[in-house]
Amino acid sequence: MSKLIEPGRPPLPREHGAWAMLLTPPAVALLGAGLHILGLLAAFGWIAAYCLRGPVEALRGMAPTGRAGLAQAAPEVARFWLLAFGLLAMLLLAPVVYMRPVTALLLMAALVLLGAVFVLAERGQTRSFAAGALAIAGLMLGGPLYYIAAYGAAGARGWALALASAAFFIGSIFRVKTLARERRSAWFRCLSLGFHAAVVLLAAGAAWLGHTSWLTAASLLPPLIWAAYGAARAGEAVNLAVVGKGEQWLTIAFGLLLAGALRTSPL
Repeated sequence: MSKLIEPGRPPLPREHGAWAMLLTPPAVALLGAGLHILGLLAAFGWIAAYCLRGPVEALRGMAPTGRAGLAQAAPEVARFWLLAFGLLAMLLLAPVVYMRPVTALLLMAALVLLGAVFVLAERGQTRSFAAGALAIAGLMLGGPLYYIAAYGAAGARGWALALASAAFFIGSIFRVKTLARERRSAWFRCLSLGFHAAVVLLAAGAAWLGHTSWLTAASLLPPLIWAAYGAARAGEAVNLAVVGKGEQWLTIAFGLLLAGALRTSPL
């Protein structure tokens, strides 16, 4: 008779892109807003809650990305880590919700958005733009969560962080597809460049009106340059590992510039 639960290697989510989306907003918030104990509890609780995805994938036998077995574990091991990550998330987030009750609304919003992504995955729509946008929207809430936990309100900085990060990671969908699945599509290249140019102009407009720092617009310039490079390489065979490395360095540059923007924001 098999055990109900059993310790073993944790079945963590393995998508590098999703981890970047999860970690970037709270990391930038920490750099931009400074160290705060409630903010740290919220950030680590946020990460622990995301780790629940792995055991759920293993128990379902199909990852939300549609690739079977992305997170693998025996059922009893998956159940063990489902309980472990769940309890850890509750212990870390409980004092945050108690001290800052509004964070409960943000956490529920993230749960709804990411739950919708899982439903789309179950219906075979894992690579749709809607699924990607919903996942990004849910994961970007980690930035405002840090601000609310630390200071009681997200404020202009917290929401600027969420919006700029969402623009960056939605742009990553365009950038990667331009060099991969859509590399022969002229209209998709134009769409990618148009999106990246638009978000830079919007950020510059917000800075001109005094709603954010000019560094916010500057943080979105490297993605525009990278998107232009991808458009110029359209139709060529590219090494996707090199593309992935480029996105990693781009994320670091974006995060550092945006953290500077948060520190110098007029609000």
